[in-house]
Amino acid sequence: MVYTAPSRDDAPALLPSGDPLAHLPAPRSSQLLGRDDELAGLRNLLDGARIGHGGAVIVRGEPGIGKSALVDEAVESAQGVTLLRTMGVEAEHTWSWAGLSMLLHPLLHHVDKLPEAQAASLRKALGLAGETQSTPRLQVGLAVLNLFAEASAERPVCVVIDDAHWLDSDSTEALLFAARRLGTESVAMILVAREGFAPEFPAPGIPELVVGPLNTASAEKLLDRRSEDMSYSGRDWILRLASGNPLALLELPVGDHDDSLTVSSNSRFSTTSRIRQAFTERIMALDDATQTLLLVAAAEETGETAVIVEAAETMGASMEDLAPAERDGLVRFQGGRIEFVHPLIRSAAYHFAPRHRRIDAHRALSETFGGEDIRHARHLAAATTGKDEKAAAALESIASYESERGGCIAEMQALERAASFTPDPEARARRLVRAAQKAYSACLTEKAIALAGRAESLTKNRELLARTALIEATVLSWTGDPRAFDIWMRAADHYAAGGHENTGYPLLRGVWHAWETGDFAQIDYAARLAESYGGANNTWARRLARAAAGLNRRESSSPAESVDALRSLYDYYQPLHEDFTRFDAILSARWRLLAGEVRKAYETAAEQVRECRAKGATSPLVQALLVQGESQLIFGRYADATAAATSAVEILPEQGDQRALMQARIWILLPIAAVRGDEKRCREILSAAIEDAPADSTLPADMHLAILDLGLGRFEAAYERLRRLAYGDSPMFFIRQVPSLVEAAFRCGRTGEIADVVDWFADWAAATGQRHWEALVERCRGLMVAEDEAGAHFARAVELHRADDLDPFERARTSLLYGEWLRRSRRVSEARLHLRDAVEVFERLGARPWNARAQAELRAAGDSAGVESAPELADSLTPQELQVVRLAADGLTNRQIGEQLFISPRTVGYHLYNAYPKLGVSSRTELARIEF
Repeated sequence: MVYTAPSRDDAPALLPSGDPLAHLPAPRSSQLLGRDDELAGLRNLLDGARIGHGGAVIVRGEPGIGKSALVDEAVESAQGVTLLRTMGVEAEHTWSWAGLSMLLHPLLHHVDKLPEAQAASLRKALGLAGETQSTPRLQVGLAVLNLFAEASAERPVCVVIDDAHWLDSDSTEALLFAARRLGTESVAMILVAREGFAPEFPAPGIPELVVGPLNTASAEKLLDRRSEDMSYSGRDWILRLASGNPLALLELPVGDHDDSLTVSSNSRFSTTSRIRQAFTERIMALDDATQTLLLVAAAEETGETAVIVEAAETMGASMEDLAPAERDGLVRFQGGRIEFVHPLIRSAAYHFAPRHRRIDAHRALSETFGGEDIRHARHLAAATTGKDEKAAAALESIASYESERGGCIAEMQALERAASFTPDPEARARRLVRAAQKAYSACLTEKAIALAGRAESLTKNRELLARTALIEATVLSWTGDPRAFDIWMRAADHYAAGGHENTGYPLLRGVWHAWETGDFAQIDYAARLAESYGGANNTWARRLARAAAGLNRRESSSPAESVDALRSLYDYYQPLHEDFTRFDAILSARWRLLAGEVRKAYETAAEQVRECRAKGATSPLVQALLVQGESQLIFGRYADATAAATSAVEILPEQGDQRALMQARIWILLPIAAVRGDEKRCREILSAAIEDAPADSTLPADMHLAILDLGLGRFEAAYERLRRLAYGDSPMFFIRQVPSLVEAAFRCGRTGEIADVVDWFADWAAATGQRHWEALVERCRGLMVAEDEAGAHFARAVELHRADDLDPFERARTSLLYGEWLRRSRRVSEARLHLRDAVEVFERLGARPWNARAQAELRAAGDSAGVESAPELADSLTPQELQVVRLAADGLTNRQIGEQLFISPRTVGYHLYNAYPKLGVSSRTELARIEF
């Protein structure tokens, strides 16, 4: 429903100076007892929305604790706001977008104002005609956010979701997506969720308001409102039994009681159970026909009167039998619907009835709806007690309906239920496999594995078994689970045994997983298996195995052979399934990084970021952002790299990939903090990464912490960290850190111990054909040779850097080393030139310890004037401001930027407003001329 509260005639058009809330009327006094603090919190949320500082809150509490009364009190006192209110309905818990459809119906006239892709996705989700394309899940969430923003342009919006725990999963996902992004909107969202006798309602990232029991004084006052002439013993008995629950204080009967009754304070739901028992006793006192009508109404929770009465009549009840329940205050008839006064009354009416009567009620409802209505299938399933293909087929038709609307989760649930009724094990397995694929698409990783496992136990069909294995292995690979390799191999075996030529894909993914986890025995096994299977596709796994060997200093392959193998995969490798296409394009970008092709890796990743944002493909978007961020790190664009990592972290609550969260911190944020010598920040990032990392994960932190040690002059510590990686069992992606190992060894006088590692790095650098890597080889040679021979290598390194200025940090380190050598060689004039270059870059990058060392060398070379270098303009912006500014500079409108970054146009404007003064500009035209 929608309700527009009256606005005050004297409300100013613009916010006044001083207190932005000063013009608002004082809240009226509350009729609630003991809820002043909670009420103040909700009113603060609503007041914030009035001035463009919106937000969301989850109001939690046990049944009867007063959650709805609290929210009612808060919103009734709100003036000049548009109130959108709906509730989750248990019967619609598995209906795709059911909650969203009810909530957004009053705003449908705003849909045409949304960007085309968002409008199309929302229309399809809401079941509006004319939309046939797929429904990207993130696009629906963004459409909801922008629909609220459009409505709030007229007046602030308050969104209230009662019984949010009964929302369907698709609606929940879209609403929570919007709820996390209301900070700059004139929108307040309140979600009310029950604790106990209801599904859990996790909402990471959303503040919570937990409504607890009333204090003793408030409980006594509420009881006085009920009856002032209650006996002392009855009063004391109810106070103890109610335990501060307002509904219990009002509903528990005063009758025979045991004064010695002990009320447990440890039973979480004891009060709720007592309240429901009280309602059950009131229902038991009604005649049979009224109980029957209440049962049918409880079974069909939409409250649709005509359907309920028609079904109840087949069971011997009529509309007239509702009257006794109305008089007793159990139900009410309003808006043409039968409504229970409290959810626990519905629960009592349903569960009080014997099981066979509940089955009769569902059967009657199923027949009333008829085969064309999807509710027919739901009630038919509820009335079926064993395997029944008719019920299974009906539920599968629901899955097809949900698929057309883009409801992945609802489709998965329908398929799972269909499978539970399917008599034939093979058909049951097929339905479970489809359900597992939908769970995978919705990022429900544990559910996907469980469904795939159940399907696997039912069939011997090799193709089905291969598909279940692919799902399990993909999900486990996301989390770095060591079991993934065996399951990739199992998928390959199933394909091979079934005569398919699709063994190449799982073998390749198995090799990659083993490489990431550092298990070279597994890599060798997969390569041998690929050779035994034969076929063109199986060369993929053998090539990747050769690449892994060469880049991990194993005798079976050289670095040059590794680079050749990786390059061959770019052109010939194709994913097995369309579902994996984006992931594998991003995997190709990561292979390019390993082959030293940083620019091409960045271009591939950036293209995937754009496409994933446009399509709302969350999971591959995170991986693309990680590769993009790593590439930007090598470019020395630390602010952009931070923005990419931050963007990935912001999306992850919608995905739940802990491993990716850890990678964003370890691969991008930690190296930046290490370069800048920020030891405290490094500890914070590492601590957060450890907390995020899946169990038994290995954090590749040493290679970055070694840079911190090196910058702070802890040369022995840096050397030991890097040497362990170079000579350990699984150096993994260490090769780009060899120049740091060489410098640490040089500072410790131990370069003779690592000559073979330098040769290995030189082989790889030559194979890449990139001058930047060749420059670093020359720098390493300069540190390895005698003092009088070093200058030529350093000079050549500087020359190569200038020809390919890929990584300014590494170039500055080369200039610093060359400047130090020149000063030792008494060529101070030349030394000053290179040292000044180093200082300028280190200062611009914020690499404080490196800058301090270069400044000291510069002073020692007789230059006391120092170097003034402005920090990067990009570093003055927050990560999201930087992303917004870059897109605005490219000519995108606020709306287009919002589509790219999954934020509203208003939020885009907010970030631009904050960024302009930091950059010293006042318009988009000026912005386009800035280099940053």
